[in-house]
Amino acid sequence: MTIATGLWLCASPIFAQPSLRNLTGIVTDPQHEPLKNAVVEVHNDDNDSVISYITDRSGRYSFKRLDGKTDYRVWATRNGQQSRRKKISQFDSSQTKTINLIIRIH
Repeated sequence: MTIATGLWLCASPIFAQPSLRNLTGIVTDPQHEPLKNAVVEVHNDDNDSVISYITDRSGRYSFKRLDGKTDYRVWATRNGQQSRRKKISQFDSSQTKTINLIIRIH
């Protein structure tokens, strides 16, 4: 019984660590041209908060250290046009998630 208790105590710090993930991607137009200065927003479904990132000149964005135990929605906006919303599930175990977004420019 002592051995089993010792194993449980050794294993419990592993499960207590928070699971974090990173989200990266590129925002483009339908012809796959990168869109700089697009605003990418990530909505936390648990607490209803939103964080934003403005894409660089190559259309790239990056969010670090998102809670892995939360569902998120992500989308991009530029000049009043918005991409489709994509969902990130808490059940997706990827530590780094890549989601590319397309904005139709009129």
